[in-house]
Amino acid sequence: MTQDNPKQQQKISRFLDWLKSLLGFTEIDMGLSTFDDSAGKQLTIIYGTQTGNAQSVAEMVAEQAKAIGLDTSLRDMETVDISLFKEIEHLLVVTSTFDDGGMPENAEALWESICDPSAPMLNGLKYAVLGLGDSTYLNFCMAAKEWDARLETLGCVSITDRVDCDVDYEASSIVWAHTVLSSIAKDYGLQDNLSNLANLDAQNMQPHLPYNHTHKNPFNAKMLTKKMLTAVSSSKQIMHYELDISGLAVLTGSNADMPLYAEGDAIHIIPKNNSKLVKEVLNYFKANKANQENATLVHQLTNDLEIRTPSKELIKLVAEKGGNDELNRLLANNDPEALDDFLWGKDSLGLIKTYADKKIALNEFIRVCQPLVARAYSISSSPHKHPNQVHMTVRSVRYNSAQKEHSGVASTYLADMVNEGDTIQCYFTSNASFKIPQDGSLPIIMVGPGTGIAPFRSFLEAREMTGATGDNWLFFGDRNAVTDFIYREEIEAMQAKGLLTKLSLAFSRDQAKKTYVQDRMKEEGVELFAWLERGGYFYICGDAYRMAKDVDKALHEIIAEHGNMSDLDAMMYVNKLQKQKRYVKDVY
Repeated sequence: MTQDNPKQQQKISRFLDWLKSLLGFTEIDMGLSTFDDSAGKQLTIIYGTQTGNAQSVAEMVAEQAKAIGLDTSLRDMETVDISLFKEIEHLLVVTSTFDDGGMPENAEALWESICDPSAPMLNGLKYAVLGLGDSTYLNFCMAAKEWDARLETLGCVSITDRVDCDVDYEASSIVWAHTVLSSIAKDYGLQDNLSNLANLDAQNMQPHLPYNHTHKNPFNAKMLTKKMLTAVSSSKQIMHYELDISGLAVLTGSNADMPLYAEGDAIHIIPKNNSKLVKEVLNYFKANKANQENATLVHQLTNDLEIRTPSKELIKLVAEKGGNDELNRLLANNDPEALDDFLWGKDSLGLIKTYADKKIALNEFIRVCQPLVARAYSISSSPHKHPNQVHMTVRSVRYNSAQKEHSGVASTYLADMVNEGDTIQCYFTSNASFKIPQDGSLPIIMVGPGTGIAPFRSFLEAREMTGATGDNWLFFGDRNAVTDFIYREEIEAMQAKGLLTKLSLAFSRDQAKKTYVQDRMKEEGVELFAWLERGGYFYICGDAYRMAKDVDKALHEIIAEHGNMSDLDAMMYVNKLQKQKRYVKDVY
C-alpha cells in the first residue's frame, strides 16, 4: 500500500527541478533509454561498506551509469585485486568509515595492498571518491580521505572534489553522482544521454519517500515494555525494550512476507538530552531568567544539539580561549587518536571549565555544537516472531570520571526518560552483510558476550519460526552468571527444546582465572573447525576494540591447529570465509 504525501512530493519536485537546472535539462521524459554501444566506455565502481549503506549508494550510481550508456562494473572491495587498477580508465570509490576512522572490514585487504610500497603507479587513471560518515566522530569520513590521498599519490587524476556525506547522505550522494557521471559522459561523448540521470531519480525516489524513514523522517513507536535484565547488584545495567510498530506496519502495508526489518538490522533511536544537563548548561552560561524560560532555546538544547560530547569546533574554540599547551599541541599535531584519548571522560562543559581561560558565550557554544544524532542499536527480535514489534537490548552507559558521573545520551534517555506507553522517534537501517544464511540447513556459530547477544536472539527466533534445520551454537558470557546472565530463561528454554544445539558460556569473574569467550572457543576448537568445514557461518557481535580482535585471533589459531595449516594458510582460509560472507561482524 502506498500513501501520497503532498509535502514530500513537493520537496522531491523542487529537488529534481534543481538537478535539472544544474545539469542543463529542460524537461523530463520518464522512459529510460537502453544502449548497445557501451563497449569500450568503461567505468569501475568499488565500495567499502560495514552496514550496507555504501553498497546501496554504489548500486544507485552504477544504475545511473548504465542509464547513460557506460559499460559499468560494480565491485565489492573484498573481491578486488590491486592489478585491476592497471586495466581501467575511470574509477569511483564509495566508502564508509568504520568506527572512529578505520576502513570497513571488506576494504581492509585491498587498502593494505594499495598502501604497500610495491603498489604500482596509476598515472592518468581518473577517479572520484564519495565518503559516508558521521560528523560527530573526530575522524569523520577518514576512510574516504585516505583513499583520496592515496590515489593522488599514485598519480591518479581527480574527476571532482571528494564529497564527505554526513548521516543524511542521500541528496549529497546524488549530486556527487551527477557531477561525476556528467564529466565521464563528456569523456566518452555521451552528453546527450545525461537526461536519463534525472529520469532515474524521478523513478527511484518518488515511490519510496512516503515511508522511507530516516533521521529526518522518523516514525513514532510506542514503548510497550522496559525491564532490567541484569540484577540490581550487577556492576552494569542492561535493559530490554519492546516497541510497538503496528502503526508503521499499517502505513507501509508490511506483512510476514515483507517485514519492516530483518534479523541483523539496526534501529536508530532519536534521543533527547536530559533536562538536568540542559539546566546545567543554562546555569553555567549564566542565562538570564528570560532565556531559561525561553521555550525555543530549551527545546533546541533538549532536542537538537549534542551538548554532552565535545565537537571538533568546540575543541578548537576552547583552545583559542585558553592556553593549555597539551590541547594546543594535540590540535597542531593533527593526531585524532591522541586527541580522542585526551578527551576520554570529558564532556563539553567539563572541557570548557577546565581549559577555557576566557569566557565563552552561550551563543558561541550553541554555534559550535553538532546536531544531536540518532544512536543505532542491533535489533534483538525477529519480525517472524514479533511482526508488530521491535526489541532492543541496551546497556545504559554510566561511568565516573574526573569526580563526575557521565552517561550516554541515548541509552540513559531510554532508561531514565522514557516510560511504558510513551512514544519515541526512530528508524531502521539494513545491515546487508550480517544476515542468516538463506540455506536453513547450514550451521551457524554466534559469538556475542554481553549486549552482543542482541542480533543472535533475533537469529535464533528466526531459525525457530522458519523451521531451519541447521545447528546453532552460541558463545555467550559476561562478568558473573548470577548477575549478568541476560535472557537466561529464554536461552535455557531454547537449549532444552533443541533449537540451541550448543551453548558455551564464559563468565570471567566466576573463577580465579578470568575466562572469556575466546578461551571457550579454543577449548572447543576441534568441533568449531568441524562446523566451519560443514559450511558453517561464523558471527561476532560486540566490542570492537578487544573482544572482536581476541576472537578473531582465536579463530585463526583454531583453524591453523585443527586444520593442520600454516599461519598463512589459516589467514587465507579466513579470507575465503569473509569473501563468502560466512565470517561477518557487527562490532562497535
